[in-house]
Amino acid sequence: MPTGVTVVTGGRGEEVHGMTVNSFGTLSLAPPLVSFSVGAGARIRALIERYGGFVVNVLAAEQDALARKFADPDRPVGPAGFAGMETGRPSPHGGLRLPGSLAHFTCDSARFIAVGDHVIVVGSVRECATLRQAPPLVFEGGTFRTTGEPGRTEGVG
Repeated sequence: MPTGVTVVTGGRGEEVHGMTVNSFGTLSLAPPLVSFSVGAGARIRALIERYGGFVVNVLAAEQDALARKFADPDRPVGPAGFAGMETGRPSPHGGLRLPGSLAHFTCDSARFIAVGDHVIVVGSVRECATLRQAPPLVFEGGTFRTTGEPGRTEGVG
């Protein structure tokens, strides 16, 4: 089943961190709530809990290299994990906006729900914006794809 691809960022300063997430979804319009799941021991979970928020960056088709970078478990921790890339202004509650993204959701963490070996993170949306129109990055069958034309998927990268 195809899913959209996002990079969730949390923390601030020397503790900033990001990870690729394809379990992102909207939960409610009133109040505006979103969710994603992470491994119970994921670094980003602790940062979201500590700082009280996160930013979800929705990736465009040409951002597959960015998705791979933040999916790498051996990437550096802190600002070194963002080396060589421009980042937007930090959220006061943790996380960064990544330029080039299709959209972002800036959220306060609202709830953590333990489910098996994962945690569902529920966020209350403080701000969201569509930043540009372009085909989204999609993950399907272990591969990044795009939906360049309706009804058609293409391999990326």
